[in-house]
This record gives sequence, C-alpha cells and structure tokens, in this order.
Amino acid sequence: MPRISTLSRTLRPPVFAELEGTIARARARGTAITSLHIGDTCALPPEPARFSLADERPALYLYGATTGAPPLKEAISAHLAAARGHGWVTPGRILLGVGATHALFCAGKTILDPGDEVILCAPYWPLAPGVFHACGAALVEADLTQALYADPGADVGAILGARLGPRTRAVYFSSPNNPDGKVVSAAHLEAILRFAEAHDLWIFADEVYADIVYEGAHASMGAFEAARDRAVILHSFSKSHALAGARVGYAIVPEAVLGAAHRVSTHTVFNVPLASQELCVIALGHGAAWSRRILEEYRQAKDGVVAALSRVPRLSFHVPEGGAYLFVDFRPWIGEGPARALWERFIDAGVLVAPGAAFGESYASWARICFTGAPRGEVLGAIDRLVETL
Repeated sequence: MPRISTLSRTLRPPVFAELEGTIARARARGTAITSLHIGDTCALPPEPARFSLADERPALYLYGATTGAPPLKEAISAHLAAARGHGWVTPGRILLGVGATHALFCAGKTILDPGDEVILCAPYWPLAPGVFHACGAALVEADLTQALYADPGADVGAILGARLGPRTRAVYFSSPNNPDGKVVSAAHLEAILRFAEAHDLWIFADEVYADIVYEGAHASMGAFEAARDRAVILHSFSKSHALAGARVGYAIVPEAVLGAAHRVSTHTVFNVPLASQELCVIALGHGAAWSRRILEEYRQAKDGVVAALSRVPRLSFHVPEGGAYLFVDFRPWIGEGPARALWERFIDAGVLVAPGAAFGESYASWARICFTGAPRGEVLGAIDRLVETL
C-alpha cells in the first residue's frame, strides 16, 4: 500500500500500549482491576446537567455554530469574572473545543510553525507532547514542579533558561500540575511570564484543575495583565464539573488568535456538539454547592491514599496541593531494571497505575495514581493491594 505519514509513525504510542497484553490476560483470568491510571472521576455531574435533556430538545441534535454557542461563551465569561476575578475575559477570547485537548491543538496550530520548539515543564500531562508534535513543534523538557516541591525558592527563570534555544517559541506548564499536584505560586507564575517576555515566547498555561486545590488558593496566569496577549489558558468541564464524556473544554486566547483558531477547529470537528454545550451552561448555573461537596470528597480520598502510602518505608512522593493524583517514585523496588515488571505485578493484583515514563524523560521509575476515578473505599482497597505487592 502507499506509505503513511511520518507524523503518524512518530507520534508517541498510548500510555498503556506496552501493558495492554498484561491487562487483557489479567481480565481473562477474572482479575477485577481498579483503574487508578486515568484522570477520571466517579462523581456524577450536577443533577440537571445530564444527557437526558436532549430528549426534550430536538434542536440539540442539529449542527451548531462553528465558533460555539453564544450562551455557553457568555456563561463562561460570567463564571470567570465571578469565580476568578477575570472580568477581562470576554466571549471574544473564548475558544471552545471538543475537550481541552482539542482546544490546545487548535491554539497550537495557530501559534506554532513546523520546527518551533516548546519547553515542556515536566513532569507533564502525557498527551501534551503528542499534541504539540501534531502541531509540528519540537519538544524539550524542563524539570520544574518537583524542583519547586523540593525548593520553593528555586529559580524558575534559570530552570527554563537552561532549555532555551534559538527555535524556542513557547513554554507549557500545568497548575495544579498533572501528575504531581503542584500548585504554581503567583511568584513563580510571574517568573514564567518574565522569562516569556524576555524571550518573546508564548505561554500555554494548563489550568484544567484550577477548581481542585487543597492547600492555599489557585493562582492563574490570567491575573497578570501582561500575560493576556501572550498566554493560552486552558480549562476543562471534564475536571471542573465531571463532564468528561461530554467532551467540552476551552482556551482563553488573545482576540487576534481566535479567528485563526476557529478555522482550525472548523476543519477538525466543525462544531462542539450542542447537547454537550447545553450541559455545560446548566452545570455552570448549578455547580457551586456541587463543587464544594466534590472537593471535600476528593480531599478525603487524597488523605486516605497519602496515609496508606506514608506507612511504606522508602516510598517517595510529595503530598499533592491540588488535582487528582499522587506521583510516586518506586525506584527502590525497580532499581536499574525495567519498570514494566512492577507495573505488571500491580496489574496481577488488580491495580492499574499510569507508568511514569509517559510524564517525562526523568520519571521512568515513577507512577501516577489517580484517587478520584473510583469510590473511595475501592480506591483504598486497591492501594492496600498495591502495598501488599510491594
């Protein structure tokens, strides 16, 4: 057959590709596997924001405006003003996507040219490299959030500057960080901004877990006026309102970026499904009390997992300040050998974790553990089995 593209052959494989056979064999043996590997939630969204509404609204089955439904963009604008103090975010700055992943891709295709370099602050969300690669960009890693846990006074500009090159075009980071839960402080955000200003770079600020903060308050790149015309700020209804299946996210972008990004979006998905957009409008209107309750449920799950793992000698991790994960170093059990053997032992015990190699070059002995994807009792039972395996 004719050849396939270089891009399709060089994109990273899925995080769990090498473990799929082990997972299938365990399930064939009847092993019940608790999924602590993916950033999902067992919580249902606010009760009015569920798909049954489409049965009463036939128009929601139709095509929609390629730029997004005005009621959702207006609701997002109002929400950001009330909840974040971002009164500057008008509907004319909101890029809707089929999930934040799609919004990031559309913004990235608008901003990046083939050969541009993006500094990825590691450990990072494992889909970020593939998204930027699909945009034509090259990637360099800067180990940031673990350094900030170890030394809150670390020089962010120096960490990023060590990875700066002549083709550097942008910096990507997440806060709260996926996978280690680090909440980047306002002072460190300002350092990232000053670095970007000094080298005329774009900033991709992934803030999809902004509503899930356990220690202190979330600081947003959008709080800095100087960032508003060089930053792409990501949010996701998957994380903020347990609507992962609805697939709606958005990016706050400079107005000059929006029109071109809409063209990319139109030629990839045409429009975000209307029924999903309507769910998000409803969720924003009914989500305040729900969000407080869910945050407390997540906090209890986090505390239970932290307590269980803290009893294991030699196990290294930082207590997450936000997000849905612990990022754990299993080096004493892996040594210099391949980490896969340990992940397979966990699968045999009915526990699926996310291998750390997907989160950065320096993290092959680490694993990400999600504590929100199953009921707390099931999560803690899985942690007990993991500890027994160790």
